[in-house]
Amino acid sequence: MDLGLKGKKAFVGGSSRGLGFATARILAEEGCQVVLNGRDSEKLNQAASKITSDTGEKAFYVVGDAADPDQPKKLIQEAAEILGGLDLLVTNTGGPPAGEFESFDEKTWQRAIDLAFMSHVRIINNALPYLKESSHASVVTVTSYSVKQPIPNLVLSNSIRSATIGLTKTLALEPTNRLRHQNRPHQIPAWAEYQ
Repeated sequence: MDLGLKGKKAFVGGSSRGLGFATARILAEEGCQVVLNGRDSEKLNQAASKITSDTGEKAFYVVGDAADPDQPKKLIQEAAEILGGLDLLVTNTGGPPAGEFESFDEKTWQRAIDLAFMSHVRIINNALPYLKESSHASVVTVTSYSVKQPIPNLVLSNSIRSATIGLTKTLALEPTNRLRHQNRPHQIPAWAEYQ
């Protein structure tokens, strides 16, 4: 399949495994130059090596935690330096803990907000200057099916991930940023969870 992505420069958050890895692999298969991101350098090295060997496209990686307020600027700068710019930004994080409303204190809520919402805000904010230089800039946010239908015992995810969709849909309406945003659920290959 040709999605017209050959030669495009992509940063994919949370991509050492799971949906992030699957996304990075598909982008590389389409000819994108890809920078992976995650917290574990060993897992990232393995993921980048696998993508490179499977697709023939050299995959790179930057190590850091997007939920840490001090990290997104560094992560995006490093990725843009490696690639020589950015055309595509894929934000993706792990999920907050499962549980019912009364089981969480305010500190847990704040950590969940930093992980599942503010990490997207910070990554997008730091990537905007690079994306605005691209004539094909796009932002894709990976969240959860729970944004369409709440899932029992996932009050943190159900609540906070919906804010991420609200953010990216609003950004898509702002005429000054010239970005395309994708918030549609897509079928991910079955092998994605096994990497």
